[in-house]
Amino acid sequence: MDRDTLKRALENADLTGYEADAYLTLVDHGRLPAVDVAKKSSVPTSQVYETLRSLETKGFVETIDQDRLHAEPSDPVDILSHLRERGNLFTDAAEELEERWEQPDLKDHRVGVVKHAETVLEHVRTQVREADVAVELALTADQFESLRADLQAAADRDVIVHVAVYYEPDIAERSAEWELSGPNLEMRVVKIPGPFLAVLDRSRTYFAPNSRAEENYGILIHDNILSFINHWYFQTCLWYSWEPLSSNQQLPKTYISLKEFIRDVSALYHAGASIAVTIDGLDVETRDFRTVTGTVTNVYYPDIFTNHTPSLERLSTYSIVWLDTGSEELSVGGWGAVFEDLEAQKITLEAIAFDGDAQL
Repeated sequence: MDRDTLKRALENADLTGYEADAYLTLVDHGRLPAVDVAKKSSVPTSQVYETLRSLETKGFVETIDQDRLHAEPSDPVDILSHLRERGNLFTDAAEELEERWEQPDLKDHRVGVVKHAETVLEHVRTQVREADVAVELALTADQFESLRADLQAAADRDVIVHVAVYYEPDIAERSAEWELSGPNLEMRVVKIPGPFLAVLDRSRTYFAPNSRAEENYGILIHDNILSFINHWYFQTCLWYSWEPLSSNQQLPKTYISLKEFIRDVSALYHAGASIAVTIDGLDVETRDFRTVTGTVTNVYYPDIFTNHTPSLERLSTYSIVWLDTGSEELSVGGWGAVFEDLEAQKITLEAIAFDGDAQL
């Protein structure tokens, strides 16, 4: 179906000519500033803002207030259903829109603001399905239940999923039905209120305020540095301080933070334990993904000679692990490593053993 026929079908589905043209332009190009919508379509610049607002009211697009007004097409599920009810012409148009929607976006934006917190949740649902390494989430019990199937599917494909759920009086009863026995999904109950927060694969962050906020909005962040800041907030305020909902002391145990790994094994290492690990991460020089297995030969952090059980404050500045793989010795740093050989993304503690003892 050519574009003119598709535009005519949308006009028959209660859009004006300008609205249909603007919507197809956004489907074809992804998120655009309003002025670019006018440039790439027949909509006059003087009418493009009114046209986009009207499309948002009808559920076809979502506008985003950044330094200037942007717009992007809404998920077309309801639109497709509406079109298919109109007959064969609309069915063809729906299939064409669905195909165009599934094409990747042509542009990437570092930070965007949306008007509804629910939009953030839907973005997270989509991105969790594509996560490769790790998902860190802080949310309510209702939000967890909404995302539970997608989070479990991510854990089943070996993505590490850490969930901080905010306390509610019935959280024990509700969590008993969640079946959190898998090795890659861990949950902790946070007894202070907080925002919805998701950090995915160290590169994407999604934020929305809690119910106490006066405004309903969300923030979408596609930036490594800003995601690191949110990751550190998650780790220090919403993760380290709270006990797991169900304790799992069995090995192997997987970490997504080198600092948490060092905190747990430092005393054992200094007591003479042999610590076997597998590390998945990036070669600092080439940025190629690597997986290495070996034995910890050294650990360093500030005050290492006086404190073998380091606090998070000590580890927050600089920490490093050396690993003997049998063929080479590698220095391993955490998120943002610059001078080490490997930037760890996932650390799996395989075994702990003392001389003459069986492995733990």
